[in-house]
Amino acid sequence: PPADVAKMLKSIVGFEIEVSSIDHVFKLSQNRDEKSYDHIIDKLGSQDHEAKAIAEEMKLRTKQLFNTDPTAS
Repeated sequence: PPADVAKMLKSIVGFEIEVSSIDHVFKLSQNRDEKSYDHIIDKLGSQDHEAKAIAEEMKLRTKQLFNTDPTAS
């Protein structure tokens, strides 16, 4: 209801923060089993240029994730 919104507006406070650093995290389906991971790579590889680039990056990580040779398939 509008009356509740009006009450809440009085409690809203603006603020600024200074960003001192930004860390990144790669999340490329590392939580999947190898079969699912390979399936995701195959599906991405059949899509647009950006999806294919992600598939290539995932292929490079296959050996590290599963202790296998990514060029063996």
